[in-house]
Amino acid sequence: MSDESDVREDILYIHEEQGTTYFLLIAYRPGDEAQAAGYVFRRPVGSDDPAENILATNDTLRELWCSPQGSLWLTSTTGLVWTTAPVAWPDEEEIADLEFDVPEGDLTWRHTELPAQSSNGLRPRPWAIWGTSDRDVHIGTFGGVLYHWDGEVWAQHDPGRERPIGCIRGRAADDVYAVGYGSTILHFDGERWHAIEDPDGAATEDVLTGIAFPPGGDVLISGKRGGRLLRGTAEQGFTVTGRYGLSLSDMALVDGRLFLAAAKSGAAELTADGVRVLRDDLQPWSVAEGDERVYFTIATGDAAYAELNLATGGWRNLSY
Repeated sequence: MSDESDVREDILYIHEEQGTTYFLLIAYRPGDEAQAAGYVFRRPVGSDDPAENILATNDTLRELWCSPQGSLWLTSTTGLVWTTAPVAWPDEEEIADLEFDVPEGDLTWRHTELPAQSSNGLRPRPWAIWGTSDRDVHIGTFGGVLYHWDGEVWAQHDPGRERPIGCIRGRAADDVYAVGYGSTILHFDGERWHAIEDPDGAATEDVLTGIAFPPGGDVLISGKRGGRLLRGTAEQGFTVTGRYGLSLSDMALVDGRLFLAAAKSGAAELTADGVRVLRDDLQPWSVAEGDERVYFTIATGDAAYAELNLATGGWRNLSY
């Protein structure tokens, strides 16, 4: 956690929950992202006051999720999971060289190492995270193995593809989707995970990035290669509903509007007339839904995020 001038800072993910905006920031020297320090901040929705720093660690944090109970959950590329939930983990698990502090906020953080991957004994690198509660949490990893926390133990499932899982989202405990590299689409029915074929065939090798749930029961999945948008269900399969020529890294459905993080093309929205670029001065990695608000990360090396107020149409750029 150096303060040298060559250190870069990225905000990776934003999450709004119960009137609070949380965001995850990493700091690193160029070319050494694997050794990034991780920080979590929060501020009230709509405020432009300085954000509270509620976690600072030398652990390389990866993704942020907030449970419906208001607990924060984090993944780390070192194999750790962090949470403020009252879970039955050791208060201070001994992990070599790990440092962390709670500068503000008076929160109690717990961390644990995920079990080694049963297929090869290797330490997992957790990426994606989502759940329905503090006792129902799914994690996807760089190696393609999926973990599930049921409030007591970690179970794991290995689909055998060895492809990174980059996003997990669901409607309910028995209706969860995971997508990632190599056109990976998986569905959890409450008991087990099942693989779903890419509508363009198994050789498509797309990087699938985002999941959204429009009204009516269908699921939307975004892809980077060619800007594909898939639509369907686990039961009926998926079709390609659009090819938009953009590299889609994430999407969010807010108030019936579908917003896209389109990398170098900027922040965009899918309308009845096609994709409309809202801001081309952003290079968003992720996009998150809020209450009448949408949040976009801005660009690599820029420790800020953009907030779009849907009620007024106004934009604000915010840092910490």
